[in-house]
Amino acid sequence: MGGVCCGQQPVPVLAEPGWHRPLDLLTWSGKKWLLPRAYIELLDRWEQQEDKLVARARLCSTCGAQGPYWGGWRTSTSKGYVTRCPPCSGAAFRAYTGHLHGIQYESARRRGTRADDYLCRLCQKSQASAWDHCHEHGHVRGPLCGSCNIREGKAPPYHFLQFEGGALHLLECRGCLEQRTLPRRFHLSVVSTYLEQTERHGRCSRQPYVRELEHTHGVHRFQLECSGWHAVSNWTRDVPASEVTALVRAFVDAALAAQDGQLPPGTSTGAMTSTQRNR
Repeated sequence: MGGVCCGQQPVPVLAEPGWHRPLDLLTWSGKKWLLPRAYIELLDRWEQQEDKLVARARLCSTCGAQGPYWGGWRTSTSKGYVTRCPPCSGAAFRAYTGHLHGIQYESARRRGTRADDYLCRLCQKSQASAWDHCHEHGHVRGPLCGSCNIREGKAPPYHFLQFEGGALHLLECRGCLEQRTLPRRFHLSVVSTYLEQTERHGRCSRQPYVRELEHTHGVHRFQLECSGWHAVSNWTRDVPASEVTALVRAFVDAALAAQDGQLPPGTSTGAMTSTQRNR
């Protein structure tokens, strides 16, 4: 028998396969809860089988190379999940060259082109599974794998902008590029990054923590908190809509200039595109 410590009252917690009726497998010995040895051995065998399945899923289906345990090579496709290493993916799928730039997502030309014929435009490691597009302008950005597509649509905007190539991918939308802007859900993240890197409490050199408090009459009010060598200090900063637009435009210009290897006058890529603190 094996034992585990629980509370003072018996708790029937397990059920037989099929979940037809509960099984009272736990027995109270007076000092600890006990499980039947056969059940413990069953759990051990299940764990061993699970490890084997995970190891098998890490193997490249083409060359047999073993992928990393976390952030592996397994990706969803139209035919189910497939594991391919980056070199094999590069050999099996075409690199996207931007031939659908400026094309509307709903156009017949886009519907006639399969995303899973291409490598993911963002990570360049996995087979793409969907055409990513701007929901505000409707233009195609490029083919993305399942993981990168979720990262763009569901991850916090702040973190996606720190992802290598993230901002430039958003600018694959012709509408965003021509207007020198980003989708609206990324605007406040750009402002937060700017405030973190430009606002300071007195002579303290630490970056403050920034969060939006409210949005009224076209003005965003941010709270900044600094916990440096002095006592915790809080202050607010009001950012009108016109300043938000200007900061987003400056962020876009800095990203495009960094891609070309040059910076616009008076702009620092460190101040506009990265931060030393993750939130």
